[in-house]
Formats: sequence, structure tokens, C-alpha cells
Amino acid sequence: MVLEQLGSQITQALSKLNNSTVIDEQVLDSILKEIAGALLLADVNVRLVSQLRKNVKHACDVEDLQHAGTNKTKRIRRAVFDELVRMLEPDKKPFEPKKGQCNVFMFVGLQGSGKTTTVSKFA
Repeated sequence: MVLEQLGSQITQALSKLNNSTVIDEQVLDSILKEIAGALLLADVNVRLVSQLRKNVKHACDVEDLQHAGTNKTKRIRRAVFDELVRMLEPDKKPFEPKKGQCNVFMFVGLQGSGKTTTVSKFA
């Protein structure tokens, strides 16, 4: 449910690019503000959101986009997509259980979400 709302809010923000006749700094700021608001409502860390805004602004410098032959809409969409993907990439290696040692795992979930079934398959 949250991911669906987040995706639709980001899509709505990016659709403003198609509706804008001129893509300037003001349009880019309003789009990034909407995306940041959607991410914050989805409980994304404030530092990650501010980093996303800064990186997208840097990648989509509006003055660089003024040159002929540059598709501003595609470049902005690509920068937002790349930053969202970068946010989701793990920066730590996943936990690898060690054979011969006691390894502790915690399974968390709501009632009826399949914890017991998962634990029995895991064992």
C-alpha cells in the first residue's frame, strides 16, 4: 500500500515535466519538492532525501540543459531514477551464517503473515 502510493506520487510529480512548456529551475525545484515530500511520508531518512535532491540538481543542471539537442525531460527522469536506485543499493554485505557456530535469526511479522511456515522451511 505504501509503495503503491509512493510510486503514484513520484509518477505524478514526474508527469509535470510533460505538462510544462518550459523546464527551468523553478519546475525542477517543484518536482523535487514533491518527490521529497512523498519519500518523507514513506519514512525515508531525511539525509537520504536531501542527498537525492542535491544529486539530482547536480546531474540536471538547468543551465547545462539549455543547449540544443538535449532532452530535458528524459535527463531529469533518468537522474531521478538513478538516484532512487542508488538509494536502494545495499552498501553492506549480507549476513552469512557460519557453519559449526550458533547463529541467531529473528523472524518478525504480523499475524498470519507466514512466520511459522518460513521458519519450518528455513530449519
